[in-house]
Amino acid sequence: MIQYTHLVEGDEVTINRVENYEDLEDFRNFIRQNINILASDSETTGLDMYSDDFGVRLVQFGNPMEAYVVPVELGGQFVEDVTRALRGIQHLIFQNGGFDLQVFDRHLGVRMEDLWPRISDTKILAHLVEPRNGSEGGIDKGLDPLTAGLIDSEVAENVKGLMTKLAKEYKTTKAKIWSTIDLDHPEYNLYAGMDTILAARLYRKLIPRIPESSKQPFTVGNRTFSGLVEFEHHVAEICSYMERTGYLLDVEYSERLSQKLVEEEEYYKEVARSYGCENVNSTTQLADALEDMGVRITGRTEKGNRKVDKNVLKELSEGGNELATATIKAKKAGKWRKTWVSTFLNDRDSEDRCHPNIRSLQARTARMSITGIPAQTLPASDWMIRRCFVSDPGHFTGSIDYKTQELRVLAALAGEEKMMEVFKKEDGNLHLATARAAFGDHVQKDTKEYKAGKGTNFAVVFGGTWRAVHEQFGVDKDAAKTAVETFWNTYPSVKRYAERLQREAKAKGYITTPIGRRLPVDPNRAYSALNYMVQSTSRDVTCRGLVRLHQAGFTPYLRLPIHDEVVVSIPQEHAEWGVKRIGELMSERFGPVDILTDPSVSGKSWGHEYMKDKNDNPDTELIAQADKEIKEAGLW
Repeated sequence: MIQYTHLVEGDEVTINRVENYEDLEDFRNFIRQNINILASDSETTGLDMYSDDFGVRLVQFGNPMEAYVVPVELGGQFVEDVTRALRGIQHLIFQNGGFDLQVFDRHLGVRMEDLWPRISDTKILAHLVEPRNGSEGGIDKGLDPLTAGLIDSEVAENVKGLMTKLAKEYKTTKAKIWSTIDLDHPEYNLYAGMDTILAARLYRKLIPRIPESSKQPFTVGNRTFSGLVEFEHHVAEICSYMERTGYLLDVEYSERLSQKLVEEEEYYKEVARSYGCENVNSTTQLADALEDMGVRITGRTEKGNRKVDKNVLKELSEGGNELATATIKAKKAGKWRKTWVSTFLNDRDSEDRCHPNIRSLQARTARMSITGIPAQTLPASDWMIRRCFVSDPGHFTGSIDYKTQELRVLAALAGEEKMMEVFKKEDGNLHLATARAAFGDHVQKDTKEYKAGKGTNFAVVFGGTWRAVHEQFGVDKDAAKTAVETFWNTYPSVKRYAERLQREAKAKGYITTPIGRRLPVDPNRAYSALNYMVQSTSRDVTCRGLVRLHQAGFTPYLRLPIHDEVVVSIPQEHAEWGVKRIGELMSERFGPVDILTDPSVSGKSWGHEYMKDKNDNPDTELIAQADKEIKEAGLW
C-alpha cells in the first residue's frame, strides 16, 4: 500500500493506493467501516465511454479525511472488490455521477438501475444552491471551481490542476494524458483519490445550503418526491438511460452528406475566389472584395474594423450580390459538416449509435442542454441533418411536442383569463388572438400582421421589447410597437404578474418557482424575472412528462428531450398508439390551464418530420427516396 498525504482546509487527509491483492483487505475494512456513505469516482482513458478502446483505469472511494484508490485496469480481484463495494455501499456520493454510472454500467457490469436510487450528485446539489454559472456572478459546477469556491483554493490550483501539469510533463494534451500516464504515477493517484475526498466535503457543505423552498414534497404520477433534490436526481437518471441507449446513425447517408457538403463548400469558395476573396472567413478580405465591387460598408466593430456580419451578408445576398451569397453558402456548408455530420460520424460507437450528453440541469433556469447530438441548436426547419438519425429497425420515429408550452405556462402563472379563454378553444392560437387585438379581426395566419402577434408573444416571454419583435421577426417598427403595447393592454394580468415578480426580485435578489426552485435575478435586470419564471417552469413541465413516461415504461423508446419536445423510436405496429399515449402522459393540468401535446409519427428517420413541400405538406417523393436509402443501408 502506498500512502499520500495532503492538507485540505487545514486537515491532513490520506490517500491509500492499493498495489496488490494483499492490500485489498485494508480496502475491504475501509468499505465495511463506511458502508453507510462514501464518495466514489473513476479515472478512465477519456470521455468516449462507448468507444471500443475506452477503458477504466482507477476507481476511488473516500470520505472527508481518507480515500482508497484501486487499479481496476489490472482486472481480476481488483475489479471484483470494486463492484462488490459499489453494490454494497448504501449511499454513494458522486460529482457528475451520470458519467461514472454509465462507465460502471458498461465496463464493470454494475447496472445504473441499481446505483441511481442510492446516489447523491454534488453537481446537482450545487445547481440547486447556486444555479448561476461563474460568468453570471455564481459558480461553475465542475469540481475544480466548486473546490476553489467552497473548500480550498490551494487544493483546487495545485491538486485539481495536476493533470494539466502532467500533460505538459508527458508532452501531450490534457485529452490524451488520461490514457498515457503511468498507472502508478504518484501525482495521478493523488489527483484520483482527492476527487472523492473533495466530493465528500462538498456534499457536507451543500446539503445545509439547499433552500427550504426546494424541500417541499410534491407528486408526479405515482411517486411523491421529498423535494427538488430527489426529483432532479430522478430526471438525471432518466436522461442517463437515454444517453446509454443512443440514437442510430445512418452512416451511409451521413457519409454522402458529408461529401456533398465538402463539394458545396469548395464550389462556393471558388466563386468567392473569383471575386478576389481567397478566404471567406477573413473579414478583411471579404470587405476588400465587396468594396472592389462597389459596396459601401458603413458599419464598424468595437475596434473600428469594417463590419461584415451575417446581417450585412444577408442584406447584400437578397439584393443579388453573388459574393455575399457564395460566402453565406460556403460558411453554411462548412459549419454543417464540421459541427454536425463529422461529429456524428467520428463519435458513433461500434454499433453505429451516437450517444448524446444530456445536461439535465444547465442554465440558470435549469433548462437542459445537449451535446454530442446538439438537437437544440440544429436549424429549425431543416431535414438534412436530422435525416442522419433513424429509428431502430422495425420502428418509426415519433415527435411529441407541447402546444405553445411557454405561453400556456404564462397564462396559468399570471391567471390571465383572456389567454385561458383562447387556450380553451380547439385551435388555441394565441398568436392570432394577439395579432387581431392589435390590428383587427381581418388578420389571418397568412397575413403579415400575424408575424407581429407571434413575435410579440415570444418577445414578452423571453424578456424582449418591440425591438426584439422588429429585429428577430422582421416586423416593421410601427407594427412592432403597436403589437407590444396592445399585448400589455389586452392581457393586464400578465403585466401585473410581471411587475410583482420584478418587485420580488428587487427585494430578495431571487424569485421562487411553483416547484420551489430558487432563481437569482440580477437587480439591474429585474425585468428578466418573468422570462426566468416561464422558462424554468416550462422546463419542469417537460421533466414531469419524462418522469411519467419513465413510470409507464417508455424510457427505452426515448431518444432525445428537446426543450418542449421528445423524439422517440417506437415499433411500427404500435407507433400510432405509442405516440398518442406518450402525448397523453406528457400532457398535464397546470393550475387552470391544460398543457397539451401534439404527437405525430413521422417515418423511418428523424428528418422525415421536416420533409415538406412548398405548401408545408409531406413531400412524398423525398420521403420515398429516404425510405429507399434506409432500406438499402440495411436499417429497415
